[in-house]
Amino acid sequence: MSKRRCLTLLLSLLLASSAWGQDGGSLPKRLTNQDIISMTQLGLSEDVIIAKIRAASAAGADAISFDTSVDGLKALKAANVTDGVIKVMINPTPPPPTIVTATSTPMTIDPNLPPPEVGVYWKDGANFVLIPGQAVTNAKVGGKAGSFFTDGLRNQHWDATLNGPTSNNRVKESHAVFYLYVPDGTSASDYILIKLNKKSDHREFQIGSFGGVSGGKSGVKKDKEIEIKSEHVGIRTYRVTLGEDLKPGEYGFFMGSGQSATMSGAMGGNRSGGAAAGRIYDFTIPE
Repeated sequence: MSKRRCLTLLLSLLLASSAWGQDGGSLPKRLTNQDIISMTQLGLSEDVIIAKIRAASAAGADAISFDTSVDGLKALKAANVTDGVIKVMINPTPPPPTIVTATSTPMTIDPNLPPPEVGVYWKDGANFVLIPGQAVTNAKVGGKAGSFFTDGLRNQHWDATLNGPTSNNRVKESHAVFYLYVPDGTSASDYILIKLNKKSDHREFQIGSFGGVSGGKSGVKKDKEIEIKSEHVGIRTYRVTLGEDLKPGEYGFFMGSGQSATMSGAMGGNRSGGAAAGRIYDFTIPE
């Protein structure tokens, strides 16, 4: 064999050896049971070990080589590998994201409508002003004198009272436009606008009657109701317009939950009487 041929053969062997060495060096190291045991013995947390497993799994199926046979699981448990880590070794695929399904009724998001929060609003220019509501809790008996002087023929009544002679909620327009965002399952028909009786230190309105010839009934007196018109303008949202200008005084939107929102003095009924519960959204029309 000539010297040139020997040099050529030697060079070819060196190139082949170099290429094999490069290929061998580029092969990724597979993650094995022993790696998991080593990380556990180092005191790494379960979250860190799981993150390492899932990162290796994302690199491809060839990046992990776990023995999850019965014998393999015995060895893992003997090395104090947690069940959470072992579960991920068996199935490294991350769980699907949790889908949160809204259970509430859809809401209308519109800058021309009030915010989707239950309440009564009046429109002051481009702004929606919330009129806070309060539960009807305080009540007193009225009409005692009339019942006494008619020997019980006239009924007595329950009056809901609000603290203070004037509301803190001021509506500056006598012909204001109001908006209702109502609770789920209700509508604008569950609300009435009433005029409140102003006293020296409180305001009041009738919520029921008892005794007398006409018996008892729950609700607000019909003659205290003010005509309004409502228009459904969005999901659970109504625009309310007034049938007439409001004179300076005390008013409120009453959402009753008694036998009826208003009563008209029908004959008969429950002699023991009744009283409506609910919420009142009070406001004042200033002078």
